[in-house]
Amino acid sequence: MVRTLRTHRRNRTAAAALVALVGTPLVLLGCKPKEEPAPPPEPAPVVQAPAPVEPARVYPDPPAPTAPTPVKFPDLQKFMVEKNKLQVYVVENHEVPLVSAQIVINAGSMDDPNLAEMTASMLGEGTKKRKKAKIDAEIEQVGSSIGEFAGIHSTYVSSRVLKRDLKLALTLMADEVMNPAFPQDALDKLKNQAKTGIKAQKQNADFLANTLFDMVAYPEGHPYGQPPQTEADIDKITQDSLAKFHDNFYRANNAYLILSGDITVAEAEPLVKKTLGKWKAFEKLEDIPKNPLNKFDADAYKSRMPTKMVVHLVDRPGSAQSEVRVGNLALARKHPDWAKVDVAQQILGGGSTGRLFLDVREERGLTYGIYTQVSSGQAPGTFRIWTKTKTKKTGEMMTAIFEHLDRMHKEDPTETEFKDAVTKLVGSFPLEIETPGQIAGKVRTVLTYNLDENYFKTYRDKVLAVTREEIKTVAAKYMHPVPVMVVVGKADKVVPQLQDAFKDMGGVEIITYDLNLKRI
Repeated sequence: MVRTLRTHRRNRTAAAALVALVGTPLVLLGCKPKEEPAPPPEPAPVVQAPAPVEPARVYPDPPAPTAPTPVKFPDLQKFMVEKNKLQVYVVENHEVPLVSAQIVINAGSMDDPNLAEMTASMLGEGTKKRKKAKIDAEIEQVGSSIGEFAGIHSTYVSSRVLKRDLKLALTLMADEVMNPAFPQDALDKLKNQAKTGIKAQKQNADFLANTLFDMVAYPEGHPYGQPPQTEADIDKITQDSLAKFHDNFYRANNAYLILSGDITVAEAEPLVKKTLGKWKAFEKLEDIPKNPLNKFDADAYKSRMPTKMVVHLVDRPGSAQSEVRVGNLALARKHPDWAKVDVAQQILGGGSTGRLFLDVREERGLTYGIYTQVSSGQAPGTFRIWTKTKTKKTGEMMTAIFEHLDRMHKEDPTETEFKDAVTKLVGSFPLEIETPGQIAGKVRTVLTYNLDENYFKTYRDKVLAVTREEIKTVAAKYMHPVPVMVVVGKADKVVPQLQDAFKDMGGVEIITYDLNLKRI
């Protein structure tokens, strides 16, 4: 009995220890367990009120443009170096102590497409007095540089310096145009670079389209419609041929100097005489090379106007898309209709507000960009529409372009289209004459295209004088219904589309070319 009680007491002691350890009373045998509490009721589902609908944002129209503020194009002053008849043009602008200087030679790719550019490039490769490194070091020491550029009509050497450094700049520029050395090692380097460029051009759809367009638009042999350069053309260039080209064109009375910026005529005269006064001139005016454009008369241009639908197609099998050009010969830069045509092409394809962009890109989704251009020329330049599209959309693109050409011929622009085009041309003009270099460029435009010396003084007045009713007339005159057409793309994919696109216009002839722009 005693043993039993001891055991029972021991069991209770162990139970108490366990309770103390876990903190929860144990249910001993024979005791009624407590009932589990009922789980709490599930909460009622929350019904969320619909989010308030914000009213659509209404963006107010931008304010109407104000009348253009007056912009005064600087006066053009000039003098001549008596010894060699070099013409000098001075445009004063004393806001900042900078001067832009340009020596312009009346010789460009229209005189020789192979030698003009190479001669210009070689001017900066050293002279008979200075190595290239010395020229570069001297001009870089005053924080500037000298550039040499050859265009269609002219070649120019330019620099922009502080007024105090103008004498140095003119000295170095004069040395380049008067005494080029044409070193053989530099010539070899530039010829190799040119050959590399020729290979790259064959893979450049944009280059192929523009080059072929000009070749087709202009009479054969015309300086504006030259075929692409070949490696054989490069191989023919020698030191002697460069020296001969230089001697034939780089003369003081076949050139002129533009000084724009913080300079006066009185300050310019002694500087020019000292640096360029010894430049050799032609002894007789009849010795000055004749303009090669003089060989082409009005009949020559008329002969190139298409009379039927013809597409000139460059077969480029690797193309992911088609490069497209549509246009025709238009007018020379000097023509009195220039401002009218400029407004008309602005309405049709002048950027993101043009009809072509708003419809062909935004509505039809045929391209990322489609624009128009009227090229400047001493002879008639070209009007062209340029764009690119997916190969499978080439036919649709052609159809869309002709729809818009037809609309330009038949419909007056809306008042909004007309005002927007005029406002853009007038409003952007001040941005084109902000710097001495820009003003010098405008002066070069005046002299290159034989414009009136006050042309840019009254430029905005010319644009503002264009009327909405004149747009349809100039479109019919300079945007031809039977244009020159060029496509660069996959011939096997493009030909069926073109045939289908033109079947309702009397059909189309397709002339195919290889990547050298030779007929296949």
